[in-house]
Amino acid sequence: MVRTAFSLVMSVIFLIVQSMIVMAIKGYEMIHFDNYSLLASVLAVNFFLSFSILTNIKYWINGRYENSDYPVDQ
Repeated sequence: MVRTAFSLVMSVIFLIVQSMIVMAIKGYEMIHFDNYSLLASVLAVNFFLSFSILTNIKYWINGRYENSDYPVDQ
């Protein structure tokens, strides 16, 4: 649940960063998001990208925690 909420926030942040990069490269002062279906698809791709990154981080942390020498229940 936390990964989903954080991925939603990160997808919007990724969209803003990507827009700033395009504006800097092209020399634009403003970008109009008039095609909502393309905007939704970019947000969906960014959501799944951030969700997969967070899932890999979770599995990496769990794997390191399980392989540690420290006892869990003491």
